[in-house]
This record gives sequence, C-alpha cells and structure tokens, in this order.
Amino acid sequence: MSALPPDIDPTKQPLRVFKAQLIVSIVLGVSAFMVFCYLRYRWPHIYAVRTLRKKDLKSLPNSYFGWLAALYRVTDEQILEHSGLDAYVFLGFFRMAIKLFALFSAISICFIGPIRYYYTGYFDSDGISWTGDYGWHIMKVVVGGSALSLDDGGPPDFSPPADLNRYKAAWMYTVFTYVFTGLAYYLLWQQTEKVVQKRQKYLGQQNSVTDRTILLEGLPEEFNPNEYIHNGASDDSAGTSTDPSHSLVPVKSTVFDEEKLKTYIEELGIGKVSRIEFASDWSHLQESFSRRKEIIRNLEVYYSKYIDLKVEVYTYGNLDPSVSPLKQLNYHSPDEDESSRSTRPTLKLGFLGLFGERVDAIDHYSEELARVDSEIREARKRNNFVKATSAFVTMDSVASAQMAAQTVLDPHVHRLIARLAPAPHDVRWDNLAISKTTRFIRSNIISLIIGLSTVGLIFPVIYLSTFLNLKTIEKFWPALAELIKDSEFLTLLMGLIPPYLYTLLNISVPYFYAYLSKHQGFISNGEVELSTLSKNFFYIFFNLFLVFTLAGAATNVWALLGDTTKIAYELANSLKNLSLFYVDLILLQGLGMFPFRLLQVGTVFIEIVSKLFYCRTARDYRKLYYTPPVFDFGLQLPQHILILIITLIYSVTSTKIVTAGLVYFLLGFYTYKYQLLYTMVHPQHSTGQCWPMIVRRMLLGLILFQITMAGTLALEHAFILSILILPLMLITIIVAYNFEKDYLPLSFFIALKAIKSGGNKVFQQNQQLSPSRPLSATSTESTPLIANGMLQMNSTNSLTSNTANISPKLGAHNYHSLKKRRSTIDESREENISYECPYLTDPLDGPIIGFDGDYIQQVQYQTTVLAERVVRRYHNVHEWE
Repeated sequence: MSALPPDIDPTKQPLRVFKAQLIVSIVLGVSAFMVFCYLRYRWPHIYAVRTLRKKDLKSLPNSYFGWLAALYRVTDEQILEHSGLDAYVFLGFFRMAIKLFALFSAISICFIGPIRYYYTGYFDSDGISWTGDYGWHIMKVVVGGSALSLDDGGPPDFSPPADLNRYKAAWMYTVFTYVFTGLAYYLLWQQTEKVVQKRQKYLGQQNSVTDRTILLEGLPEEFNPNEYIHNGASDDSAGTSTDPSHSLVPVKSTVFDEEKLKTYIEELGIGKVSRIEFASDWSHLQESFSRRKEIIRNLEVYYSKYIDLKVEVYTYGNLDPSVSPLKQLNYHSPDEDESSRSTRPTLKLGFLGLFGERVDAIDHYSEELARVDSEIREARKRNNFVKATSAFVTMDSVASAQMAAQTVLDPHVHRLIARLAPAPHDVRWDNLAISKTTRFIRSNIISLIIGLSTVGLIFPVIYLSTFLNLKTIEKFWPALAELIKDSEFLTLLMGLIPPYLYTLLNISVPYFYAYLSKHQGFISNGEVELSTLSKNFFYIFFNLFLVFTLAGAATNVWALLGDTTKIAYELANSLKNLSLFYVDLILLQGLGMFPFRLLQVGTVFIEIVSKLFYCRTARDYRKLYYTPPVFDFGLQLPQHILILIITLIYSVTSTKIVTAGLVYFLLGFYTYKYQLLYTMVHPQHSTGQCWPMIVRRMLLGLILFQITMAGTLALEHAFILSILILPLMLITIIVAYNFEKDYLPLSFFIALKAIKSGGNKVFQQNQQLSPSRPLSATSTESTPLIANGMLQMNSTNSLTSNTANISPKLGAHNYHSLKKRRSTIDESREENISYECPYLTDPLDGPIIGFDGDYIQQVQYQTTVLAERVVRRYHNVHEWE
C-alpha cells in the first residue's frame, strides 16, 4: 500500500472530498425532498396543519411539484397577513442574503476567479487543484484565449515564481474588498429601510390592547393607601378563613391605589388612562392550577379507559383540492352508547398505587377536581394577593402609549420605569412578581453558567479542529497519523466526517441555552427568544467559528489568544486551510439538511413516539394532530447568521463558498417560507426586533471579512495593500454607530406620524356587531344521569347555527367580511383579551373526552353538587394552543 506524502493535509485534498460531499448532500437532500412531496398532501395534519385552523389561508395544490409555483407566488403582504411581522423580517434576512451572494457569485465567477487563475493557475486562493478545464475555460472566455498561446487547452506555463504571481494578483483583493463591502452596505441599508418602513406601517395601523398598553415597573410607596397583613384575609378578618390552604405565615402586603396612579399619569399630559392591571404574586394560585392540571390529566386518562376513544386522522387516497382539508379529517368522539364502555376504572390510594383502599378512579379525581376548583374560586373571590411593584397601564390611544414608553416619568432612579408591554398571551405571569434583586441574581448566575459552559466547550471544539489537520494529529497521536497516511479511504473519510460532527454539536447545545433563558426572569416569551438568539449566536460564533478556526492553525490556542497581534495573520492562514471544510459544511447544511427541515423528521419522530408511548387521551391526540409546532427564532436564526458571516469572509477568496452560500440561502428561504405559512406558528410578540440583532452581527461579519483580507494580503507580503483595507474597518464602525443612533429607535417604537388615528374606526364599530362565537358554533348539551356510579349520556350529534344574536340583515357572507376587517394577525390574536392574569380569568373547564376539529366534548362539574354533564361546544382557542 503506497504511503501518501508526509505533509498531506486532508483539508487540501483535490476535488475528491468536495465531490464526495456534494454527492452525499444531493442524495440526502433529493431523497428527503421527494419523500416530502409524496407526504405533503397525504399528511395535512403535519405539513398543512395551519390550513386546518386558519380558514382564510389558501391551501397549496395537491400535486407532486405544483405547489412550488404556488409557494413562489406568495407575496410579502400575504406573509404579513398570515404569519406576522416577525416572519416577514426573518424571511427578509434570507432575501437580502440571496441578493448579496448572487452579486458576489457573479463577480467572483466572471472577474475574480479568472484573474486569479491567470496569475496563479488556481481558480480559488485555497490552492486546491481543480481537475478538468472548467476554471481555465471560464478564464479563457473572460480574458481572451487567443492572446494566451494555449497548446492543449490547459493553463499556461507561468515562468514567474508562484509567490510573485500571487503578489501580482493581490491588488484585486483590495479592490474587491471595497466593492463587496460597498455592496453589503447598500443591500443591508436597503433591507433596513424596508423593514423599518414596513414595521411602522404595519404597527401604525393597529389599535389592539397591546399597542395601547405600557408596563410600569418600580411603583413607589406614594401610591400605597394602606398596608395590611396577608393571612388569607384582610386585617379585620385575619384568621377567620376556613380554608386551611391559606394559613400562611403573615407577611406585609401592599395595595396600590389605582385612581391615584391613574391621576398621576394623566397629569403628565401624555394621554388618558383606560385601565390599570396591577401585577401580583400569584404563586399560590399557580400551584393550585398546577395541581388542577395533574388532576385533569388523570381524569382524561381514566375516561379514555372507560369510554373507548377512536381516532381517525385522515382518509387515504387522492384528496379533492376543491374541498377543505378540514372536511376530510374525521375525528371521532367517544361512542355514547352503553355497549362501548368498559368497566369503571379503579385505583389504590396507597403508596405508588400499589397499596391501600381501592376506589373508583373517576369519582376520586372528580372529587379532587371539585376541591381544587373550590379553592381557586375562593382565592379569586378574596383577590388579596401580594401586589408586585409593576402594573400594566392601558392608555386611550396608541400615540399616548408610545409617548409614555419613550418618556422619563419620574426624576428618581429605578422608579416608574415605562416600556411597551408585551402581548397578553406572551406574558410570563410567574415572573412579574420577581423583585429586581432576584432577577439580577438570576441573570448573573445564568451568565456565569454560560461563561463556564463556553469555556468548557472549547475543548471538544479544539479536538474537532485537530481532527481536521494531520500535522496536529501527528503531534498528539503519531500512530493514527501514519494509519491515515497509508489509507486513501481514511483520508477521504477525514474530509467527510467533521462537517457532520460540527453540525451535531451545533444542534444540541442551543437547546441548553434556550432552557437557561427561560429561567432568567424575563417577563415575556419574546424576550426569552431574543435572549436565546443572543446566547446561541455567541456560542456558535465564539466556539464553533473563532476558536475552531484559530485552533486549526495554532497548536496552542491559548497562547494565540494571549498574543492578539497574531490573530489577523493566523485567522487568514487558518481560513485558507479550512476553505474546503466550510464549503462542505455549507453544502451539507444547504443541500442536505434543509430538505430534512422541510420534511420535519423531528416532528414525525415525536408523533410516532407519542402515539406509541404517550397519547392516551383526546387532549393528547388533539394537540398531536391539530396544533402546529412553534417556530423559535432563537434556535433557528443564529446558525444562518454564522453561515452569512462565513460566506462574507470567503467572498473574495473562494468562489466555491460564495456560490454554496447562495444555494444555502435560496433553499433556506423557500423552506422557511413554507413552514411559516403552513406548518408552524410564531406566537412570540417581538414585532421584528430581531432585525437590529441581525444588523449588528452582519456588521461584525464585515469587520472580520476586512481583517481576514488584511491578513491574507499580509501573508502575500503586500503590506501596503493590506494597510489600505484598514479604513474600511473605521467606516464599518461609523455605519454601526449611525444605525444605533438613527434606525434603532424606529426598530423598537412607532413614530407618532405613522400612527393612523382613524384607521380602525370601522373595524371597532363592526366588532360590536360580530357575534361572540362563529356561525358554525353550537351549544348542543346532553345531561347525563348518575346511576350506580355509571355515567349515562343522552346527546345528539346534530350541529345547528347559533344566529340568535345576529341581526336578520347580517348574513353569513357579511359576517365573514367583518372578520376580514382585522388589519393584522396580531389584532386577531389579541381580540377579546386583556391584561388580567389567566389564573384569575381562565374558565375551570372539565376534562376533554372527545373532539371534532374546533368542537370539543367535555365533562363539566357543577359548583354546588358533584353532578356531571357533557357539553359539546365551540372551543375558541388560538392556533398555537
């Protein structure tokens, strides 16, 4: 077996590794895409679940490839209408990247590559020899083959030394660094203007409760009319409560005067106050709801054993595209005839259900449910929860809320801090009562954990980077290096495996950071998502790019980080050596992984596991088949920003990477466009605030690009040309400063001029005419009889229209036209909701024992006697439930 040269480096293998990775990625991607095309309209509960809940969302054609053209024709306005502003901003990032790398690819193929090939004999600066005449023919067309006296169609025989030729080609690095930086500035600012204008127009036409509400934090003592002892009752009735669950240790509680706070705000001259909701410590009520959730779960499990649950998700065969998918889904409620029922389930009350008295399970948990419901009603009736020092203040107009959020209300520090409130459905109510001190401690502890984990993850990243470099392997494991040298297969395998390990490391860690963000004390899910985005980007940028890249060039990364003057030189040298790895990575992530994202392998796997091991109740099946998964930008976006930065850095030096980046963002754009429209929802209410984070990180990528190009020119001893790039870094810093000063406020607030004061008057008037339930909703009830502990039901399955509260002149067509008057998806989500804590307002519904689409069948318990009745009613929930 012939030994390979001792200085072999698997990252510099000719096209063997590139071709192998390209073939593997294409095979994986095409296979997943064909499976998706086959399953897409056969499994609508997975691949078109939003069409089952969002009736105005048009379904795609039920054909193998016909849906592609329909998806391409979906406009930005339709994305805003059906998916919201955050989805529009997210997809706009991909659209900007496509334009950017399309221009870069055209310039690189037509100019940079041929010029480099003319001087050095290589189409890219990585020194990889391209077999065939592809690069030469391109150069021949651009430069002019007749003037180069070719003998056999190959590259000319250059007489000057290779180093001198590279030095002659160095001038174009400086020129095209300026050209590419200018194009990046232009497209970034073009997209920023577009996002800002669309955001102002989109939010300016809204008049929802969220747009008119601010969150006041740090309420001072001057708004306290009195104090009392909290022991389940007020001072005059302390100790008289008969509920033992409220025998708490006496603590002082503060009650804020709503009228006093309202007068204070209105006297500031920023507008009238419509409503104030004070935050409280609802921890006791939260515990009751947690216990209630467990009881409901147990009841539903035992009801599913008592009454057979039959679930038919869809019917096989060709689906008629003219019929809504909802019409072809058959969800069966429990059979209501006595013969279908099993024996009443029982359980033992002792340790782990193995010992103790055997009782009727349904009766036992029904009594438990009645008991906890009584506790909740009693706590709601008293409503003497310990008040927090924050409040949701709803103003009479959007302009008033915007002015209040941008105004310093109090001359003292940490008092009456106003900011725009998150949407009610986005609030993390448990965190509202957390004090500033507790939140500060939590934040610092989690920051410490992130710092320690970041340092700890450096070691596996370094080991992964050493696996790429045979010279480094020789220093740590000479025997393995000799084995790799003697095997062409292992050499090829070393070029293929690292991108997969890199991808695995990139997928697993972000979920850990998402978990940490949830426990940091943020008051909204949108803040948690943005914090997750920031943490995950820091991890993948620092560990999976910077440390990984530098460790690939330096045997002692710690010494390199200690001498920062060498970073530019080593970064340029390492990036040159790792170019093949990154092109393999981008190809794998683009051609290979995006079709699997479209296929939603994880969702299908979870469905299979859930059906086998978890799904036992009607609620389980309803969530599995009828609830779209949540799209989390904090988990998805950081990787794409990193790919953008990597492609930017290599844009001048590698045609392969810039074209691979173009393919990556093309596939990503249409993958996420499909998912955000048809298979996933983004309920977080961040109003496009991820865009400033994208801009900052792209500007960071431009600085790294300029540093790399300066280091690359220094490697070629073109020091003057290297120095000429330095002004670009200063320009980029100035651009970043201007963005923070001029565009950042428009990315968080709504300009007063953009607010359309009369834009929603028709909508508000028509909302008063709209019925509280859709026309198809019914209230078909059946009263069961209790006989010998058996549940007997008399019910009908007929559905009748509830039109009693609709004017005779208002038909179904007019009703639906009124519903379409909502200006945005956010207004429809926030209809009929307020900033009252859900623990105070949520209905105490019984267990779900059956459902048919939006219609659910529940067991309801009366408040006075433990009797049961089954009700079929419309369950008005949002699609992300």
